[in-house]
Amino acid sequence: MGKKSPDLAAAARRMTFPASFWSMVCASLGFGSLLIVQAKPLRELGFGGVLGTVVALICAYVMYPSFLRWAVPRKSKLLEAEPSETFWSRRFVPLSLAVILLSAGLGFGLKQVNTDPSLLDYFKPHRELRDGLEYVDRTGGSNPLTLVVAAADGSKLNTDAAYRKMWTLQGALENYKPVGAVISLPTLLAEGDRTPFSFFLSYEKMMEIMEQPKYARVAKSFVNDDRTQAVFLLRMIEGRHDKHRLEVVDDLRSIARKHGFKTALVGGIYYLQGRLAALVASSLVTGLFWLNVLFIGIAWIVARSVRGAVAMIVSLTLVPLCMLGGIGWLHVPMDVISAPATNVCIGIAIDSMIHLVFGVRRAQRDGKKGWPAWVAAREEQWRGIVYSDVIFAAGFAIFVLSDFPPTQRFGVVVLAGLIIDILANLFVLPLLGGAAFKKNNYEK
Repeated sequence: MGKKSPDLAAAARRMTFPASFWSMVCASLGFGSLLIVQAKPLRELGFGGVLGTVVALICAYVMYPSFLRWAVPRKSKLLEAEPSETFWSRRFVPLSLAVILLSAGLGFGLKQVNTDPSLLDYFKPHRELRDGLEYVDRTGGSNPLTLVVAAADGSKLNTDAAYRKMWTLQGALENYKPVGAVISLPTLLAEGDRTPFSFFLSYEKMMEIMEQPKYARVAKSFVNDDRTQAVFLLRMIEGRHDKHRLEVVDDLRSIARKHGFKTALVGGIYYLQGRLAALVASSLVTGLFWLNVLFIGIAWIVARSVRGAVAMIVSLTLVPLCMLGGIGWLHVPMDVISAPATNVCIGIAIDSMIHLVFGVRRAQRDGKKGWPAWVAAREEQWRGIVYSDVIFAAGFAIFVLSDFPPTQRFGVVVLAGLIIDILANLFVLPLLGGAAFKKNNYEK
């Protein structure tokens, strides 16, 4: 406290820069891992995250020190109410074990994570938009899917035999649970059959008539010029969404094959959502895998011991286990908007973890070894860890007030992850990294 403000600012830079640098490296690598995933929105998030991380370090150590010179250390009632060193000398074994066991239990929910939520999950219940969408969904389906089919033997679809086969396929598609209304070439031809004297016309002639401007060229939307491919427009029922969309599409392909057709093309919002869900799932796995691989090396560099590195890795693993496992158990939809929440919390956890371990190294340079070094580091760093997480929580809590459920879910998941960050860094990491597991003067 006897130093002048400029000296304190310089000392703060020297003390925090190594940890901040490695935190920046970890955060950049974490966001950089998103650059190799297939989902474009996540790649864009990765680029923005890397850029923001580098700019944040520059601002913190180039711009902020000028303002820090004005700061004058003083005691406050808040500081007087803070926990004493005796508090932080405790190992908190029951609490740490409870966090580890809870994480292990929640980890079994990973298989239940739903990255392919229903379209209805994007809108709040009991709102005009959601109510209207549910009504449309109940009365024929709300999510469009387009199938382009061709005869398995390559024959044309303008014959009586092809018409009967397409009608059979029409009925099979309508009887499949996730499918609502189906509009296709056979329904169009059946409507033409209702006109007087239509039995004098072949199906080819009927298609030619329906291609005329007089009938808005409606046939062109359902059959190609050489009559080898036909379109089936399906309205999928989101209220019956109990399988992944790509699995449903595979089932529809199988139904078409069973009735003598091959699926040439698949399109529509329904299929797009299925592909996006698959990309989100693979991006989660790919991003977290490479982030953990990179963190193993950085943990070894920072901790400089096998035990310290293992403690950091195990403590960090608790964050995605709790977050994704809890999402799975609670059946919280994981869409492309809320998916990055895990990466955000892991980045914050790594930052706190590295600063804590550098605090341990400073205590070791001052002559403290083993558990006393971790006690000193925890006493030094707990404010930064807790205060920064509280600030992050206050910022992300704004999303909870959103009227858009995916944004709400993103905010709630981040808030839950920040709680795990604090528990993992201040209680689990010191226990695994420095506790001797025997009675001594530092245990109360």
